[in-house]
Amino acid sequence: MTTTDGLLERIIKRVNRDTDGFDITITVNGAVITGQLISRSVWLEVNIKLLNDVDKMLFADEFAAEGGSLDNEQYLHLSEAKTLSGLEIPLTVGTGYLRIPTASVDSWAIGRVDIQRAR
Repeated sequence: MTTTDGLLERIIKRVNRDTDGFDITITVNGAVITGQLISRSVWLEVNIKLLNDVDKMLFADEFAAEGGSLDNEQYLHLSEAKTLSGLEIPLTVGTGYLRIPTASVDSWAIGRVDIQRAR
């Protein structure tokens, strides 16, 4: 049975409403991901722009239409996301904008991992 953290969902709801993000670190299936929690609308806007930039305008329009109706608290959205591993350099996936189901989050903490101090 999948459970979600009600407090995390309340934080996501607040960020989605106010659009003011803040730093957060989460773990998902053992991976540590650190970045800035952002609103769904900001995440959607950035990804629509990225789709338009790669000449996928038709898909970007469909993406925008569907994205506007997505459930707010079932996903968290990160910018500047870095996945920490045993490597010296943190991994940035794609553009650094991630969408993660809240049900997949094993743990979370407010604040980012200080990558410089972790080395």
